[in-house]
Amino acid sequence: MQKYMTKYIEVYEELRKKMKWKVTDNKILMTIASFYAMNQKPFEMESYLMIAEGIKKQAGIFSSIKSESRYIAAAMLDVGFEHPEKQIPALFAAYDELTSAKFRKGIFTYIAASVLIKNSGSDPNDYRPVITRAKEIYDGMKKEHLFLTSAEDYPLAMLLAARGADDVIERNERFYDDLNRNGFRKGNHLQMLSHILTLDEVESPEVLVNRATQVFDKFKEVGMKQKTLYYPVMGMLAMIPPAELDMQEVYQAYVHLNQTKQFKWQKDLNATLAASFYVKDKLEQSALIETSLYTTIETILQAQQATMTASIAASAAATGSGSGN
Repeated sequence: MQKYMTKYIEVYEELRKKMKWKVTDNKILMTIASFYAMNQKPFEMESYLMIAEGIKKQAGIFSSIKSESRYIAAAMLDVGFEHPEKQIPALFAAYDELTSAKFRKGIFTYIAASVLIKNSGSDPNDYRPVITRAKEIYDGMKKEHLFLTSAEDYPLAMLLAARGADDVIERNERFYDDLNRNGFRKGNHLQMLSHILTLDEVESPEVLVNRATQVFDKFKEVGMKQKTLYYPVMGMLAMIPPAELDMQEVYQAYVHLNQTKQFKWQKDLNATLAASFYVKDKLEQSALIETSLYTTIETILQAQQATMTASIAASAAATGSGSGN
């Protein structure tokens, strides 16, 4: 796990030196650095900034992605594709397809577009059925939880659609109700936890609810707060077979980030990143994890990143040039 932490801090420091006057929210730089750490992708400042500039040039004058959130979008493309600069037109084409399918204009739809082209290719003929399915899933979520479901759920709906999951809404509702009966509080974070567990079609719902409940208890055991905000993180950790899960290791990484001067005010993000680095490290020891589960956990890591990115990019867009286009 150390290599992820080291890479994260190295990339963050490089970003901070170059971009501290361009980006007002430290969480954006932390998020970007985490992408390169998680993917162990070499970070080249010059080419990265060229991608961000390319996004800005193609965006409409009042587009939400012209704000600081373009730096997050640039990182998503850079770590997701071999030739990221060539994917900029594909990102905007996918965004237009999504808004044509009645997804609301704004930063969440850009993130959903990047999830779409990463998982379904950049050919509209390939991804249009995925868009249709994602809209059906999102509308189903909205029908069940009118006041909890918002554009922030677009990226997760897109991941569920790209994965081709069956009975998504029924499974999601079962998780939501069963987890609530096991002490999880109803609300937006429980809905996100339910989405994440729905991505796993290998284990039974009973097993996953039991694992998530065990992880919830282990947070308290090691001295981490059982915040509703951490529910999606708990779902990600529940994917690790219980015999292999070492919450003490997650806690130590969390404490290390909290004690690092640049990150000490971002304890919630530190908790998410400590868990993400831990899960990614476990995946590297893939002998511990079945092949079918490996793919599921990779998808769930992506879901966790999308969830984290959506909230941080939203605050960046809110302080930028508006939320249109």
